[in-house]
Amino acid sequence: MVFTDTFSNLNRNLKQMQKNLKKESDRTQTFQDTIPQQESGKCIIACPIFSRELEHVLMELHLVPAINYMHYTIHNNPLIMEEELRAHVQNAKNTGHDVRFLVGKHCKGKRDMIEVVEDCNGKIPHARNCIDMLIGEELAKELQKNRTSLMTPAWIRMINQSIEEGNWSVTDARLNLGWYNKIVILDTGVEPLDDEQIMEFYDLTQVEIEILPVDLSHFKTMLQDLLQ
Repeated sequence: MVFTDTFSNLNRNLKQMQKNLKKESDRTQTFQDTIPQQESGKCIIACPIFSRELEHVLMELHLVPAINYMHYTIHNNPLIMEEELRAHVQNAKNTGHDVRFLVGKHCKGKRDMIEVVEDCNGKIPHARNCIDMLIGEELAKELQKNRTSLMTPAWIRMINQSIEEGNWSVTDARLNLGWYNKIVILDTGVEPLDDEQIMEFYDLTQVEIEILPVDLSHFKTMLQDLLQ
């Protein structure tokens, strides 16, 4: 499915987009609220970008690790990322959990992620970023050719939240995303965006949007290895 300039005549209000996506975020329960707790001995410190995919796969695998999600603002503030990492690592140590990171190796706070992992004897996937964790580095590199940006529905929700909370402006979004020839939204089927939300995101970015269905087999295998 491809959304191109056929939508350029749409005169949608960006505030309505914010309201629509916020409703989805507000109704989402936490993983710990939806299933009985069992002591697994492991704690995942995770980027919030794939929270829904993570919880979906964990339920399929009948795994119940503790999960600590970092705040979405880690993506544009390395100091916040450092604070979040330190706080969650300390919490895991205090509760006697083995630390697992669901964060890209190339994601940085004040320190390199490898240093963070080694300091707490933790474990991290062999992946540059969240997209590599989801579909694998080889496929990601192939899809990113010709100035193509890869996103998930959660990335779009995060951009919306950043605008709503004043951390980003519409101008910031267009300056950062307008460089791309195309944005490919990776649809895992866990909680896809509807056509209206996709069109609203096109109105925001003015960049061609393509929807690409992907499965979670790579992500599932990566997660099983991480939790061993």
